[in-house]
Amino acid sequence: MEKLSVKLTLLIFCIALWFGFYGKLPLLENFTRAFIIYLVFSVLILLIFLIRNQSAYSLLKAEAIRGQASGKEET
Repeated sequence: MEKLSVKLTLLIFCIALWFGFYGKLPLLENFTRAFIIYLVFSVLILLIFLIRNQSAYSLLKAEAIRGQASGKEET
């Protein structure tokens, strides 16, 4: 899954770069624009991973607490 996010962000960078060349932007402006778009999408993907991992951790923690509570009730 991590490799997919790297490939996706590089694809976004290449598409932004290509659109800049298509729009006939100056080279430095095009690279700057493509890099900023790349950074924005990288941060969004990192936030998605963070939210997913945090929710998975909360779910596991809740299941562990529930398991301990049911274990105490049986004894």
